[in-house]
Amino acid sequence: MTASEPRQDFLVSIRPHYVDKILAGQKTVELRRRFPESVRVGATAYIYSTSPVRAVVGCAKIKEVQRLAIADIWKEHADAACISKRDFHDYFSGVKFGFAILLGTVKPMRENLTARDMEAQFGIVPPQSYRYVTEHFISLLNDELFQTPHRYPHRDRVGGPKAGRNTAR
Repeated sequence: MTASEPRQDFLVSIRPHYVDKILAGQKTVELRRRFPESVRVGATAYIYSTSPVRAVVGCAKIKEVQRLAIADIWKEHADAACISKRDFHDYFSGVKFGFAILLGTVKPMRENLTARDMEAQFGIVPPQSYRYVTEHFISLLNDELFQTPHRYPHRDRVGGPKAGRNTAR
């Protein structure tokens, strides 16, 4: 990626039932009626789990985006998409082509980013389908401090104050 190329990372809204399957490694293809064909291999999809969860819960690397006839999507990706034939046809009703997003490495977030926090910190309202995200959004979600707030114990809470600290309260 050169400095002039914009990042192609995006936030995608997915129903909790399917998010669980993605995070468990069962669902490796996400289906969309519309999606940009320009998304590059290796881009990151930040996974927003819709109501009732309403939070960014993980991310996945994109292996490939395929624009295919609806019948071909079903033939090639039905099992990996973890969708019933009825739900598939209901979802793609009225369109001739759709998109199969092949997911690579999937990582759950250690600390979910709620819809409320997303709007307060970034002015981002969760998308109906997908939206591109900014470098600031990406840097926060990749921030070790954000992702591990409960990893390290607060040493001066157990066993008294640390040496060298002012002990006056």
